Amino acid sequence: MIEKKIIEKITKEVGKQFPEFKGVKPEVNEKKIPPQKAVYKKLSLEVSRETRTVFNFRFVKKVKMADNIKMNKILIVTTDKLGQIIKISQSK
Repeated sequence: MIEKKIIEKITKEVGKQFPEFKGVKPEVNEKKIPPQKAVYKKLSLEVSRETRTVFNFRFVKKVKMADNIKMNKILIVTTDKLGQIIKISQSK
């Protein structure tokens, strides 16, 4: 599992970039990604032997739409095991 200080760092960074998610606690999931042999073969590279570990931070906040309907706004941040952000995706 990922360290608590990395979770706090990512939560703080999300609060800066997306103020509407400030104070929202994320749900953290760990995912192991095995080497993709076909990609390495296609690029004529030696296949990596290590499995990558990434973490998905899922921030969910209920927002009220213009027609008074409540919907979930979702922000997913993917990081490596050191807490470096790889990707951020957000629902509309």
